[in-house]
Amino acid sequence: MNTSEIVLEQRPWGRACGVLICSAVMLIGIARQVAPAEIVLRSFTAAMISAACVRGLVLVLQVIADTESDGDSS
Repeated sequence: MNTSEIVLEQRPWGRACGVLICSAVMLIGIARQVAPAEIVLRSFTAAMISAACVRGLVLVLQVIADTESDGDSS
């Protein structure tokens, strides 16, 4: 296991952002008096999409960092 894999395991950015987005969508849904089933569906969808996007961004940044470190060492 290399250093970049250890860093990604210690910092679950995707999950953290997913939970934050889910909480925000729930609070907005409650404030707007939306039906509970719709709040759950919207918050779950928003959490999954945001978690996937953030995880993808982290992976792209990791690839860029690995590419730069490989270029510096050769």
